[in-house]
Amino acid sequence: GFVADQTLDASGRIACPGLVDLSARLKSIDSELAAAVQGGVTTLVCPPGINPPLDEPELVERLVRRAAECGLARVLPLGALTRNLGGEKLAELVGLKRAGCIAFSQGKQPITDTYVLLRALEYATTFGYAVWLQPQDYWLSRDGVAHDGRVASKLGLTPVPVAAETIAVGTFLQLARENGVRL
Repeated sequence: GFVADQTLDASGRIACPGLVDLSARLKSIDSELAAAVQGGVTTLVCPPGINPPLDEPELVERLVRRAAECGLARVLPLGALTRNLGGEKLAELVGLKRAGCIAFSQGKQPITDTYVLLRALEYATTFGYAVWLQPQDYWLSRDGVAHDGRVASKLGLTPVPVAAETIAVGTFLQLARENGVRL
């Protein structure tokens, strides 16, 4: 049978696989990766909405290389679905994938033109790429700062109606049915 070479006292501690942060907005890679590892995070997914947006392969390669040089945690970039996250013209998805992107996203930037969104999803489907979208209808949520409810009313905050999310989810699901994208 198995005999351990070393025994650790883990009283009061949690032993689990490394955690994954699905939306890490990295500004200072060294310090943020060090902080992540201290908190048990071993993999960070970086959305495309950093400055500059991850819409060119060179930017992705630089991020992946810099993170690897730190040797602390894995960084998995999401490439921009559209150029400069503008929601109008598709980014070079194939080049971004080759550079290390695991999927494509608009981050918090919407694609308000559903025809552009449909074409982007079709293009991603052609190559088997996954797309991550934030379900929030731009027009219903554009001025809101808090979920519509008692807390927003009490604090006088401009609400985001629940319909902003359900309408976006409905749109995304219907478009995904059209082409089978991994969404």
